[in-house]
Amino acid sequence: MRLFVFVTGFFLSSIATGHEALHGLWGTEAQCARTLITPQGTKRASPFDIRADWLGHGDVWCRLLWSSVVATDSGTVAMAKGLCGEDAVRDYQIRFNLAGDALTIIWNMQHNNGPLRRCVQ
Repeated sequence: MRLFVFVTGFFLSSIATGHEALHGLWGTEAQCARTLITPQGTKRASPFDIRADWLGHGDVWCRLLWSSVVATDSGTVAMAKGLCGEDAVRDYQIRFNLAGDALTIIWNMQHNNGPLRRCVQ
C-alpha cells in the first residue's frame, strides 16, 4: 500500500506545473533574518522553504503533491497535499496564494501563514 501511495504521489506531483514561482525561502522579516524567537532563547524563527516536491519550516518537512496551479492576473494560486512528519505522517490540504510579491499559505482552509515575502539571500 505504501508503494502505491508513493508511486501515485510521485505521478500526481509531476502533473501540476507552474509552481516554480513559489520556490524559494519565504517569511516575515524576523523569519528571513532568523532572529531569536525569545530574547534569551536558543530557538530561531525559520522561513518557509518551498521546493519542487518539498515544503520545509524549521525542523518540519512536508512532501508536496501538487494538484493544481492557476495563473491569475495578480499572481499564482496553487493547491497541494502536504504529507508532513516522520514517525506519524499528517496530511494537509495546502493552498498557496501568491499575489504580487506577497505569499499566503493556507493549511486545511483553517490556518494561514502570511503575508510572507521572499527572503533575500
